[in-house]
Amino acid sequence: MNDRSTHLHDPGTHAAPVSAVGQDSLEPPLSAATAALWRRRFRAHEALVYFPQDENRVSESRVTSGSAGVSPPDMRASDLAESQRTGLTAATRVTAPVPSGPSSAWSSPGLRPGPPPPARSPVALTAERLQVTPPRQSEVQRSKRNGLRFAHLPGLLLIAILTLQAVLSLRLVWSNTAFLDEATYLYGGHVEIAHWIHGTTLPPLATYFSGAPVIYPPLAALAASIGGLAAARMLSLAFMLGATALLWSTTSKLFGQRAAFFAAALFAVLGPTEALGAFATYDAMALLLLAASAWCVVSAQDRDDSTLFLLAGTLLLALANATKYATAVLDPPVVALAAITVMKRRGVKPGFARSGHIAAITLGLVSALLALGGPWYLSGVLSTTLSRAVGSKPASLVLTDAAKWCGLVFVLAGLGVICALRQRDRPKLLIVAVLAASVALVPLNQARIHTTTSLFKQVDFGVWFAAAAAGFAIAQVFGVGRRMWLRIGAASLAGALAVGAAGAVGCTQATHFFQEWPNSAQTTAVLRSLTRTYPGNYLAEDYNVPAYYSESSIPWQRWSQTWYFTYTRPNTHRLLSGDAAYQAAIDDDYFSLIILSFTDTAETDSHIVADLRQAGTYHLVAAVPFQDAFGSGQVMVWARAPSRPFRKGNHGHR
Repeated sequence: MNDRSTHLHDPGTHAAPVSAVGQDSLEPPLSAATAALWRRRFRAHEALVYFPQDENRVSESRVTSGSAGVSPPDMRASDLAESQRTGLTAATRVTAPVPSGPSSAWSSPGLRPGPPPPARSPVALTAERLQVTPPRQSEVQRSKRNGLRFAHLPGLLLIAILTLQAVLSLRLVWSNTAFLDEATYLYGGHVEIAHWIHGTTLPPLATYFSGAPVIYPPLAALAASIGGLAAARMLSLAFMLGATALLWSTTSKLFGQRAAFFAAALFAVLGPTEALGAFATYDAMALLLLAASAWCVVSAQDRDDSTLFLLAGTLLLALANATKYATAVLDPPVVALAAITVMKRRGVKPGFARSGHIAAITLGLVSALLALGGPWYLSGVLSTTLSRAVGSKPASLVLTDAAKWCGLVFVLAGLGVICALRQRDRPKLLIVAVLAASVALVPLNQARIHTTTSLFKQVDFGVWFAAAAAGFAIAQVFGVGRRMWLRIGAASLAGALAVGAAGAVGCTQATHFFQEWPNSAQTTAVLRSLTRTYPGNYLAEDYNVPAYYSESSIPWQRWSQTWYFTYTRPNTHRLLSGDAAYQAAIDDDYFSLIILSFTDTAETDSHIVADLRQAGTYHLVAAVPFQDAFGSGQVMVWARAPSRPFRKGNHGHR
């Protein structure tokens, strides 16, 4: 290279002459004025693109076309460099075009630039920069703050629902004295505990209890021994709150958080749910166990090794059937959920295999428990559930009453089936259909035997399943409309209307249910005084209520009832039952007090009154008025004349 040849140095440090031209240049020389004009333009270009990125890398101190930190001036500078490439080439007397970013050739005097990089269009450069641009620090922090702010929202909503449910049920806890069923199970629980601890004799509770007397009654009796009837009822409230929480979790796994919110809210405000939360019977515990079983089989769908979940679900299902025999009618939905949830991932054959295993193991466990319990338990299952006596209520009345308590949930669950059908998702459609159909199982079963006994309580078991489908239906309103505010508003309005309507009707229904039986406070006070004056054996219609309130002073062996009675006369040793047994016992002055209300066993009560008049040894000592949902009446008490000697005999209990 000629020593006189001069290359253009960095325009920011030297003003190199342009009189000499390189040997390989084919372009004509430019005038000094033209070169100065291009130098000024290049300085302006450099000022726009210069963004120091690393102080230790001087050669890369200017942002290239693919660097981060894009801003509007940088993009304009890139377009300017692209449009002026030809002019800069002529000004610098080099063969290579000026690159869009700084090069080492411009900061090292006397060196030729290397091969130019491939040219890229401004559109490509802009797209590349937009892809690698990191979010601003303030945006990242704002996103994290929003995520933390809403992370606990589902939990707070569930707490709000459970609080509302607790308030609605607690208002009923002290609204009335013990119902006949409550007194029966609490008193039976105390008898069971006394049998375990002291070895006392045990009445044949298993022959007429519609659930195993060794599961719920002792638990409720322990609670009642601590805080009375209110504590036993609060135990049921805890069970119902657990069932609502499990409904939220199960629905969330199947259909998402929105559906879970609406399902739990709808279930919590229904009349049967409110009543069971303040009712000291085995229904709440059985519902919790059934819900836990369904939760286990649904949770197993997300597990590669789901053995533990399936075993737990099967054991809980068998325990629910033992706690309340009538829950067996809800076993098919649990088994079906176990099959359909696994079909989504593994196919039809594994689904049928899983459901078959659960059904077979549950049946085997229930059979083993019956064998362990003995003939008393088998008799109780047959008489209270499998071979229950047919009632006299028409089937239309049974279905009409059920519609009053769960009709809204049934309609919403049916809409959920339609929504799932439109989505063309076969597994989801099957799940929603199973859940929706569950609400009809209990009413149809009781319509079959023409009875409304316990319908108010048992219908809530099917409602638990159908509420998930109803929540799914309400959540689908979020997909209506194109605007977000319209979808949220429509879904909120639909959910508020459904929950509000169910809550308004449910409060009235639950209050009315707790007013169906008479308040026994006055009757109990009178009987406590009379039993101290007339010690001995007592015959009482629905004796469980007075027996429960006087359990600390009167053992169970001294109580008899008007539903069933056997008596062995001391002189003949002949075993009698029914009306003959009552007449013989009255003639022998076996009872110290006879307490009748002429409600549940009115025909038997009339025969007993006739026997009292014929014997002539009993006189009326009290008549306590009462009021219930069906009208008013009197509890009439007869006492044996104290002048007659007390004669013992043997009688049976049931």
